[in-house]
Amino acid sequence: MKQKSYSNRARYCLPSTILIISALLVANSSQISKSSDPAHRPILPRLKVSDNRRFLVTEDNKPFFWLGDTAWWIRQITLDDVDLYMSNRAGHGFNVIQVHIGYNVTNYAGEKPFINNDTDLPNEAFWSKMDTIVAKAYEHNLYIALVPMWGNEYGKAFGSDAIKARRFGKWLGERYKHQSHVLWIVSGEYDSINGFKLPINESQKAVLNAVAYGLRDVHNGKQLMTIHPGVARTSSRDFHQENWLDFNMLQSGHIIDCSAYGMPDTDSLISHDYALTPTKPVLDGEPMYEDTPDAVWIVKHVNGIRAGADTMRRKAYWAVFSGACGHTYGHNDIYGFFEPAFPGQILTLQTSPSGPGQRGSWKIALDAPGATQMKHLRSLMESKAFYNCIPDPTFIVGNGEKGIDRAVAMMASDGTYGMVYLPTGKPVIVALNKLNGEKFNAWWYDPRDGSFRLEGNFDKKPEQEFKPPEYGKDWVLVLDSLAEGEKK
Repeated sequence: MKQKSYSNRARYCLPSTILIISALLVANSSQISKSSDPAHRPILPRLKVSDNRRFLVTEDNKPFFWLGDTAWWIRQITLDDVDLYMSNRAGHGFNVIQVHIGYNVTNYAGEKPFINNDTDLPNEAFWSKMDTIVAKAYEHNLYIALVPMWGNEYGKAFGSDAIKARRFGKWLGERYKHQSHVLWIVSGEYDSINGFKLPINESQKAVLNAVAYGLRDVHNGKQLMTIHPGVARTSSRDFHQENWLDFNMLQSGHIIDCSAYGMPDTDSLISHDYALTPTKPVLDGEPMYEDTPDAVWIVKHVNGIRAGADTMRRKAYWAVFSGACGHTYGHNDIYGFFEPAFPGQILTLQTSPSGPGQRGSWKIALDAPGATQMKHLRSLMESKAFYNCIPDPTFIVGNGEKGIDRAVAMMASDGTYGMVYLPTGKPVIVALNKLNGEKFNAWWYDPRDGSFRLEGNFDKKPEQEFKPPEYGKDWVLVLDSLAEGEKK
């Protein structure tokens, strides 16, 4: 199709690829309503690491963009509410939920996972309900990443007994080995086994490895595995060389601007793991949660500014444009399925029960702005051959911005397109000569609603400045090389 010359940047145009992806997400939502009928239940293929070791794909090699949500304590809500939660998440384009099973915990029925807290004595009443949660995830077309225990729970359950830990891993693996949609996060905040002090010692690492290898003994590598670290850390610190670790996971933490506290943010943590050998995919499994007070675990109070949808988008696009194979979202009121006990209740680190500022019903939070906007990131990535994307900071000329202003860029490995995320809408100079082709279409993608604005048609040159449609808001600049028939 021939392109006209556009001088009006406010003109809207939506590429057909995005329309297709959006339609698929809507279709996924309608599919959920049919999920109770066995004839309409989805088929979720197993996942594996792509041939280039950068991304995830299905077993039949279809690209899979991880868009996760933290449902850590889903065991605490009724099975009807589990359906409500999962239906909502699938409708908003999420395809993975992260679930913490736990050690000395209870589910909504007051049942514990183990009799006398002995992992050799599983409580079937608890586990049968966990089985139902796992099955419901499948019905709702969601992969479920199970966390057997948090790091400190492993210390209580096993001490230094790696033999018993491996026995537990095998038992757990046996229970879910046939579930194609089950993934494993071997531990949550694994460094909490050592009070968050690094490095963890050899006996502690042996226990965690024992559970991982116990799981792998049973599923034989057919279920993807990773491990979740503490704040501003990544699994690569202690486990990158382990052959059971299929991809790295990091926790960038609950801070609006990590650089303000002298800590690495999600983009630098992703970049670190992206450069490691052997090559493994990486993603942020716990960034800042929506509506969490800034740096709550550092300042120890809940009076600070709360993270909004802009922070959710910034963390997500920073991570993915730095080389992540996907991203996980979270909301302060959802991860623990908080329901206020009385009007106006706000949890603090000093109240009983305590918490980092939860203040509203999880059911209302399901449709928080950040949650509803994550699907636009997935749509954008799935509209491209994202499995061939590579992060490239040099695509931005003179990229010296700091803090929340810093832009990130990625390009197709064949040079057919490039994208730049601008978190605060500042002008950017792009090295167009890094792309293949002589002419390019430039689009502005709005991460708030998934719409495109056509900026215009540009000739190849060493440097080209682009000014976003509106300063102070985040935008994605998308540059597509034009085919021969589209250059006029």
